[in-house]
Amino acid sequence: MPTRRFALALSAAATTLLTLSACGGDDGQAADDRKPTRAASSAPAESKQPSEAASSDKPATPAELLPLFRIAYGMSTSPMCSHVAWDDPGCGEDLTAAGELAGAMAKSIERDFPDGQYTDVEDSAGQVVKAVNTVRKLGCYEMGSTPPKTDVAKLRELCPSLSTVASLSWLNFESKVGSF
Repeated sequence: MPTRRFALALSAAATTLLTLSACGGDDGQAADDRKPTRAASSAPAESKQPSEAASSDKPATPAELLPLFRIAYGMSTSPMCSHVAWDDPGCGEDLTAAGELAGAMAKSIERDFPDGQYTDVEDSAGQVVKAVNTVRKLGCYEMGSTPPKTDVAKLRELCPSLSTVASLSWLNFESKVGSF
């Protein structure tokens, strides 16, 4: 199926370009040139909640919270795993952090803005969580607690495709946060 492979390659290339354009540092430094800031922590997500961004009575907006959540969850760049082996544990850590961060942001938005002001951000965060959980269920990137039951040959094809979906979900989440 050359058409399918071409479509997957095109999708991966487009995702890579989008990710690279969205992942530059604040000073324009490329994502690959930055030092990783992954914090090796096994603390539960509840303990990673950043404190309020401002000391006022008004809750912090998603745009104000995202940088704090990025620090709390050790995310310096967007997750991008389609270019590595299906069992690369580093990508599993990145995707896990993205899913946990998005889930925590969704809970924070639901709690602090019950009037639905940031429903689009909350929904896109939920899509990140769903995409990451799908990758986890398959056992890609050593994310599952048990060895994957799916054939390794199929995982070599499925994992990069599903991580691309997770990466695109993350980019959508970031753009929704940035639009407010």
